[in-house]
Amino acid sequence: MVSDASLACMVVAAVISFGAPVVALVVARRRLHVQFRAVLVGVLVFVVFAGFLEQLVHALAFSAFPGLRFTPVAFVPYAALAAGVFEELGRSCGFMLLLRSGKADHDLPCAIGYGIGHGGIEAMLIVGLSMVSNIALALALNSVGGADALLATVPDASRVLVAQQIDALIGIAPTVYLIAGFERIVSMALHVALSVLVWMAVSGRIGKAWIFGAVLLHALADGGAALYQQGMMLLPVSELWALIATVATALLVIRLYAGHGCHSDGTA
Repeated sequence: MVSDASLACMVVAAVISFGAPVVALVVARRRLHVQFRAVLVGVLVFVVFAGFLEQLVHALAFSAFPGLRFTPVAFVPYAALAAGVFEELGRSCGFMLLLRSGKADHDLPCAIGYGIGHGGIEAMLIVGLSMVSNIALALALNSVGGADALLATVPDASRVLVAQQIDALIGIAPTVYLIAGFERIVSMALHVALSVLVWMAVSGRIGKAWIFGAVLLHALADGGAALYQQGMMLLPVSELWALIATVATALLVIRLYAGHGCHSDGTA
């Protein structure tokens, strides 16, 4: 059986994952007049570069080097840098597309809109849908009275997989779901900050080398998650790592933005 506390925390995490991007977009539309074009490009770039290309490379890498998953000294830098490379180069391509279209709005609204789209769809797909699936499974599990009763209704071909999902669901502490929701807020903030940084680099306001700086900053922020996956760091510590890295990145971006005379109307 899944506890009421776990169910409540799943619901909160799902609401955050789906609601935070919507709230961020509404506020950005009202205050900065963010265009949906930039948001849509952010969504599409995440789906193509992180959802497809990065996963394809992971499949090839893990197939060619089966021990990579179980070698922390190799897995941690690989996983962190892969996320940084694919998402930041994808971000650069997205901004180049917007610039070449000739229909991009002013620099700050465009960058923020892109970041909301990129980080928002990530939150919805990675945590939001996962929480919806977990809630459905938990309700089904509780309604029939336990794992054995539920597994009896599952086809033989799927029974092992469902049993593993049930074991994972029951074994996770309620606070883990809340942390997942908090993580999405931090991740969205990181994506917005990195979007402003890459937009400035692509548009020529700062040096193009900052695109690679964004790759490294992204990798640094993801380092804690990679260490957690290898069992080398506790989950709360990895989330604190991500928060510190995000705040540091945001402060750096604000300083660069102000230092290069950039304004919200796109003038310098």
